[in-house]
Amino acid sequence: MENKRVVYLGEEDHWIHEKSDYRLMMLRYLISRGWRYIGEELGFSDGIRVERYLETGDGSYLEQIAAYGYEGALRTDRVDKATGILKSSSENYPVQKFKSEQLRLVRALREINNSFTLNHDRIHYFGFDLDTLTGGGYEDIEGLLSTFKDEPAISEILALTCRVHGETAEDEINRLRRVLERAKVLKTSLSKLLGAEKYAALQDWLMTLHDSFCFSLRANSAVDYKELCIAMANREEAMYRHVKAALSKMKPNDKLVLMGHNRHLTKDIGMIKNAGAAPPGGYRVPTIGTYINRLLPGQVFSIWQLHGCGRSSQPYTELASEYVSTKGSINAILSEVGSNFLLPTAESTLLEKETDIVGIYNAIYRTVIAKQADVLFFIGQVSPLRL
Repeated sequence: MENKRVVYLGEEDHWIHEKSDYRLMMLRYLISRGWRYIGEELGFSDGIRVERYLETGDGSYLEQIAAYGYEGALRTDRVDKATGILKSSSENYPVQKFKSEQLRLVRALREINNSFTLNHDRIHYFGFDLDTLTGGGYEDIEGLLSTFKDEPAISEILALTCRVHGETAEDEINRLRRVLERAKVLKTSLSKLLGAEKYAALQDWLMTLHDSFCFSLRANSAVDYKELCIAMANREEAMYRHVKAALSKMKPNDKLVLMGHNRHLTKDIGMIKNAGAAPPGGYRVPTIGTYINRLLPGQVFSIWQLHGCGRSSQPYTELASEYVSTKGSINAILSEVGSNFLLPTAESTLLEKETDIVGIYNAIYRTVIAKQADVLFFIGQVSPLRL
């Protein structure tokens, strides 16, 4: 692992209590060995606020995170909620319990940051996903530009970015597209005022706002998995952009951890069978894990977390929340070995063969685990999120 630049810290279920302990245990180890950049499958705007909290210790940033329940950036003149096959998720999401579990991790990372005496040692954090509760990017952009609001180029962008009362989602997407085009035209003036780094951030934040509304419009209205797969492909491509942007800011010796679902963090998505009705990439484009593994060949070390049995707080009422290790699955076999342990995949001939895996929603998929992960972190019994 020491000679790798990127570590995948995968999880099979976002909504289990044991996830945060697993993440923190592995992050403590990685941080002690030089990993300082952490990207999470979290909304891009939310990641900005986590980063600011880690840098300043100001807890108010943690109250402005959409994934933790913040609604201050949502429109008041239009409701953008799922009406199709994702409806049950938006209605039953365990927001407060998810927030509680996430805060345990984030506050622990802040304590680690406090232990560093040199600023260049501190942890950097970002969300590499789209903003599924869209709108936070408006606040970020306003904060970025407010210092220069009296400058003509800046005031023009701020005016164009301002939401129009009563506009439809399609209108908003078109308006954001026009803002992006105008920001490119004004690149020279904007870069002179903001500097190259902040201008690049402006472009990325505008693009993320645009892409987030595009995803929300398509995914929320999807009534079949074919349509949802198109949205999932667009989402994955946005993840490419965010991770590549983070890599561009890192020095050659800086190291990156990516945290997300195992299926996002596949080394080779083409080797996954029965990946689900609308998996990461939507069967149209490679996952972010596959993309980075191809971009940085030989530089990725992957850790996957699997479970035995237990329960989840997953919000889809039509899908299973109770896990059972199906006979013959790798989960059942590992359950016979022990309750909680790390297993290097190269040390097991079984993991070099295609095998059944019981995954999230108790759904079974197949792959050669050794081709996807270098280490398995097995948790025998998992439990729902807690406050």
